[in-house]
Amino acid sequence: MGALQKTLFTLALLTLSAQTIRHLYVKWLEPTSSALDKYEFSMKEGIKKAGSLEELVKQYDEARKKSQEEARKKKQEEARKKTLESEAESSDVNSITAFDLSSEALTLRTAIQEWEAKTKELFELRFFWICGLVLLIMGLLCYKQQYLWVGLTLITAGISEMIWWTSPTFRWGGGSKEFDKLLTNKIAFSLASIVLLLITGYFVERMNSLRVKRA
Repeated sequence: MGALQKTLFTLALLTLSAQTIRHLYVKWLEPTSSALDKYEFSMKEGIKKAGSLEELVKQYDEARKKSQEEARKKKQEEARKKTLESEAESSDVNSITAFDLSSEALTLRTAIQEWEAKTKELFELRFFWICGLVLLIMGLLCYKQQYLWVGLTLITAGISEMIWWTSPTFRWGGGSKEFDKLLTNKIAFSLASIVLLLITGYFVERMNSLRVKRA
């Protein structure tokens, strides 16, 4: 391989290797417990164990109803203290449409939003990684047909796409099963990218050697 090709190959291999090691660390070695865990809400454990988005939504509905009921009781208490007329009191209590969510409900809402974000990221990872694979194959075909710069550009674009979409993802709170699913996919795609990079390097070197022999 030429100097430019060796430089690009080395940078890509270093980046993918570092990312994969980081993914493996987060998956199996990163500490996730804390001395403060025993003071946290029990529902945080429910977030970690939730097997689907529907389970989280169900927990959020229950927490939201609880917050609404607490707001209603608070409104009733305020009405009694102010000794409002019975009709006005009844009207105010039954027309509660806005209320403050409890910290439990807010945490669950954030967990739902995070789950949806990870689901979207997982879809993007698979879609754009495949796009990178297509670019890589097209680049190798062009390189084989002696369109060297076009081929090298497509190969670089394909590998870059794979590197970008397998880059590290940050854990929210204690994480969720959807985060673990995304992380497992990133490990698999990162390892696949490394294998493809090594295969690409071999074929490029082989085609360069054949071209030199023919010259």
